Amino acid sequence: MNREILFRGQRCSDGEWVYGFYVESKYSWRGHKPHRSWIIPNAISNGGFFNILGRYAVKDDTVGQFTGMCDKNGVKIFAGDVLDVIVFDCFDNDKQYRVRVEWVGTEFMGVDVTNDDYAWNLFWLCNQDEEIEVIGNIYDNPELLSTK
Repeated sequence: MNREILFRGQRCSDGEWVYGFYVESKYSWRGHKPHRSWIIPNAISNGGFFNILGRYAVKDDTVGQFTGMCDKNGVKIFAGDVLDVIVFDCFDNDKQYRVRVEWVGTEFMGVDVTNDDYAWNLFWLCNQDEEIEVIGNIYDNPELLSTK
C-alpha cells in the first residue's frame, strides 16, 4: 500500500492548523522553548544534509495522521476528524451515522459518537459505496460529538 504520509496539528502560538512532517523532541529549536510535538511543513535533502524549512510547536493532543483516504468531496481524512457516514444496504435501508476517526490497535476506525462500542474499519468504509463527508474535527467542533 502506497500512501502519502502527512500529519497535522494546531500551532501553540495561535491555534492555526499546520500540515507536514511530525517530529517529537524534548529540546528547543532556535529561539523556541523546549517542546515535545512539532510539525515541519517542508524539508529538503541537499547533498546528504537535511534542512528544515519552517517548524511549528503544536499542541500535543491535536496531532493527527492522514488516513490515506478522502471523503466524497476530496477532503483528506485525518485522525480526530468527525464524519457523517451514510451506509447503504441492498434493502434501501440507508442509515446515517456520525463517527470520529481514531487509530485503534493497527488501523484507523470510524467510532460511532453515540455508541463507543460500534466502529467500522475506515479503509472498508471508504472503499464501499458509502457516502462519507468530513464535517469537522473533535478539537474545533466538540459539539459534533454530542448525540443528534
